[in-house]
Amino acid sequence: MKHRCPGPNCTRQVASHMLMCRTHWYQVPLMLRQDVWHAWRDGAGAGSVEHTAAITAAIKSIGGDE
Repeated sequence: MKHRCPGPNCTRQVASHMLMCRTHWYQVPLMLRQDVWHAWRDGAGAGSVEHTAAITAAIKSIGGDE
């Protein structure tokens, strides 16, 4: 399953286990990328308030659409 990358004006489709395309992921500041990974906790944190907040911050940091 795939979804559209939430990066600004990006039309790339990414695998469902990925937040965004590689180009946009590496535009997210390192600290925010680490926050996403920390909150993910090998999938155990998926959907948690902490993980959702980290994802939202990462997307907003690149001017994304969520």
